[in-house]
Amino acid sequence: MTAADMTPYGKEAAQVADRVAARYAEVAPAHQDSQIAVIERLLKRLPRGARVLDAGCGTGRPTCAQLCAGGGLDVTGIDVSEAMLAAARANVPEARFLLVDLLGEQATGLGTFDAVVSFFCLMNLPEPVFVSALARFASLARPDGAVIVGVPERPGETPVEGLYGTYHPPRCTRQDLRRRAGLAGLTVEEIEVRPGTGIMGAEEDHLFLHARPASSPDRSG
Repeated sequence: MTAADMTPYGKEAAQVADRVAARYAEVAPAHQDSQIAVIERLLKRLPRGARVLDAGCGTGRPTCAQLCAGGGLDVTGIDVSEAMLAAARANVPEARFLLVDLLGEQATGLGTFDAVVSFFCLMNLPEPVFVSALARFASLARPDGAVIVGVPERPGETPVEGLYGTYHPPRCTRQDLRRRAGLAGLTVEEIEVRPGTGIMGAEEDHLFLHARPASSPDRSG
């Protein structure tokens, strides 16, 4: 896949990620405790041989590295940034890394997975595109598979400092996340809230959607 094959949102994300890749690799590890804890929880329920997709895998750390550490899982990471993927392939040679725009048609050829995870990749998307991304996760998860998505909680009014300047991100509260999941064809099992920090160190709540495709069996009992 080339940049010409990407959706407008994929192209924009690729440009930003390529520009900040080196800086991201330096500062991100100090702010990823919440997602590490969520993957630790997921690992307890995944059988040996399970297929796991990390959408927006970045440098492969910590998530793909964490998934591969114990062995026995088939791990694929996708991203729109060649710079991020180059780092990921060096960091986690045990995983498979592909240049794929999640919102593009190429993503439909990935197959299905026992778990689809995505951390802090959807947070700047407008709501309709956010819902489309969640719907794609639902289609990539097996009928009884897990979908886990992490985003910072945003009231939609406070400016946020990022790696490339200060900006006003779209609103995303826990109520918004639950509603969007329903619109995307996901059944919400839990909205987990963990304290965390942003990429530049500001304190914030991190929301983790735990869901499954709506057509899958009820696991609540």
